[in-house]
Amino acid sequence: MKRIDISKFRRDNTFYGQIDLLLTVKSFDLQAIRKRYLDSKKNKRSGSTKRREPAMGGVVSLSINNGKLFNDEVLCQLKEPRGVDFLHNKLAVSSEDKVFVLTDEIQTLENDYFSYIHTVSFSPFDDNRLMVSSSGFDCIFEYSLSHSKLCWEWFAWENGFDKGKDPKTNTDVLLTRDKKQAEEWDKEGRAYLLIDNPKAQSLPTAQRSAFINSVAYHVDQYHLILATFFHEGKMMQINMKDNSLKTIIENMQHPHGGKQTDNISLATSTNSGEIVVVKNGEEYRYYTTLLDGKPVELGEMEWLQNSIMIDDYIITIDSNRTSFLIFDPTNQLFDMIPYNIDWAIQDIVCGTLNEKQKSLLQQISLPI
Repeated sequence: MKRIDISKFRRDNTFYGQIDLLLTVKSFDLQAIRKRYLDSKKNKRSGSTKRREPAMGGVVSLSINNGKLFNDEVLCQLKEPRGVDFLHNKLAVSSEDKVFVLTDEIQTLENDYFSYIHTVSFSPFDDNRLMVSSSGFDCIFEYSLSHSKLCWEWFAWENGFDKGKDPKTNTDVLLTRDKKQAEEWDKEGRAYLLIDNPKAQSLPTAQRSAFINSVAYHVDQYHLILATFFHEGKMMQINMKDNSLKTIIENMQHPHGGKQTDNISLATSTNSGEIVVVKNGEEYRYYTTLLDGKPVELGEMEWLQNSIMIDDYIITIDSNRTSFLIFDPTNQLFDMIPYNIDWAIQDIVCGTLNEKQKSLLQQISLPI
């Protein structure tokens, strides 16, 4: 494993050309999120210990070129939007417990176990397939968009990750949606929580067993997906044929944004300030801890929300420095493009919407 200091790269704003982005801003009050996160660090297990009201956020479009951000526009306001993807002129965006797919009309996906949806991902093999990570209940769903049909599901609780934490005592509590399993645990005198009415129940971050906060299709293998496990600090590969698991990257701090091709694996180690790349069997960790621009009061805390790869360079959301970090690992070039200091950006994807899609977003937009 090689650790590489991005601050040693040469700063340059000509190596990437114009980038058109669509992004989800999960909240327009970044300072409140920072305070909540710093408070959560007092707990033995990271994450909120109480269910909170979702924040108001939105979908934003913007462009970057020559080191500057321009044409930024808030396209709609939604309840805590996180996941966004754009493929073949189709847009998918999540809003807490719903998924909207926009083409020339609005398609809405709902599921009782949708809670704090973090990512949506179109299949690179069939853009009528969409993968959804429902972080609030440690589960993943694949839908066929042709008939809004659920095709596949995966629950961490039923695949080796059934231990959450009681936020008050920090002791293990077993999680299940199976009444028979709950009855067995009850007879054994074990602490458990039965989630059989998900619309009326919830799990705060600290109580979830795995906290799967991203899922994406493998770019070259149709039956494989990548998921980041927040509490485990791992990016894992799930085989959809048999639900088996394989660790791809580990020893990360609260990772996000796992992605993989036959040649490259990518994940963001959020709290260690590292973008982790595995290429040809070699692991590289590009760290941001020595970059300028972080508020002094944040101390050693890092917060890299997510990363995407475009051609030979990587774009990372640096939430502490409220900037897009763009870097070329091969030629050791980088740039930092500041964005609105009130934006808590969750996810980004390349793309531009047509006027019809912008109009459709306005139809699902919530009042301020």
